[in-house]
Amino acid sequence: MAGRQYARSGVDTDQADRALARLLLELTPTQAQGARSEIGVGHFAAVIRIGSVRLAVTADGVGSKLLVAELAERYDTVGVDCVAMNVNDLLCVGAKPEAMLDYIAVQQADPEVFAQLGRGLAEGARQAGVSIVGGETAQVPDMLRGVAEGKGLDLVGMAIGSIDDGELIDGSAVKPGDVVVGLASNGVHSNGLSLARRALLPRLRIDQYVEELGAALGDELLRPTQIYVPQTQALREAGIRPRAIAHITGDGLLNLRRVEAPVGFEITDLPEPGPIFTLIERTGGIDRAEMRTVFNMGVGLCVTVDEADVSRTLDALRATGLDAWAIGVAVSDPERRVRIVPEGLVGRSKHFARPSQ
Repeated sequence: MAGRQYARSGVDTDQADRALARLLLELTPTQAQGARSEIGVGHFAAVIRIGSVRLAVTADGVGSKLLVAELAERYDTVGVDCVAMNVNDLLCVGAKPEAMLDYIAVQQADPEVFAQLGRGLAEGARQAGVSIVGGETAQVPDMLRGVAEGKGLDLVGMAIGSIDDGELIDGSAVKPGDVVVGLASNGVHSNGLSLARRALLPRLRIDQYVEELGAALGDELLRPTQIYVPQTQALREAGIRPRAIAHITGDGLLNLRRVEAPVGFEITDLPEPGPIFTLIERTGGIDRAEMRTVFNMGVGLCVTVDEADVSRTLDALRATGLDAWAIGVAVSDPERRVRIVPEGLVGRSKHFARPSQ
């Protein structure tokens, strides 16, 4: 069952899964022609080979975080989110991000808004080491609705990366005993904003300074998604080849289940969730199982490595200036469950729950 509060906020993940299944019924036959993905549908990125070149491709958007930007009248960070949501997915298949396209749809084309979007996209590209080689804009006033008339906006990207021979990562090499290393997130990132708004905005103003956050609410929610390209590059330079990488977005740590190997994960040593998560949880009266399903809760990327490589992995990651922790291990489990042991939660399919539920 979809998280009750998340569904009431307008995001029914179970219904979305049913809709996606219908879409895939129509699209799957196209894979008999043209380039075919070397990784199954549902992984973080598709991997195709064109001649002797292996490429990873993905597409993603910023989602309802854009409504927070509209409320705050601040658009200079969501471009970073757009880049991050795409390049981080490329990293999960072992790709080096190379280039991006963007798609901007608006009710009205405001030059100042576009300038701020451009600054964010450029900053994200700088952090990721990619070029933005083109894109598309569309004025669709009858299709979009924002928080105020004329403010409607959607921002989506498509990214492409290159994969060297022997560098493809699909999680098939994960073995019981391998260690999961979690990398710190930069707040909420770009998932769960519908639930965050439902929990917080009836009680707090978007420009209100919140003592426990040390920032205005809007500024905290608009902190850009962490780009993890420098961290994966540091692992390459240290000679460490992860057996799996998972971008922790919607579904939280259940994204670990995307590995090809028949393993589950026991998570035992998570960092304390940051203040924004405890504020959402407390103010919205949201169950911890739903929080773990919807939000990253402080861990934005997971790297699974051989136990012998854990110390070097942590050293390489922390040397980039980002916190990292050994948070759990892979275990033999054909059902591919994710257990958050200290909280008594078990994740199957797309939801965490307590075993009695």
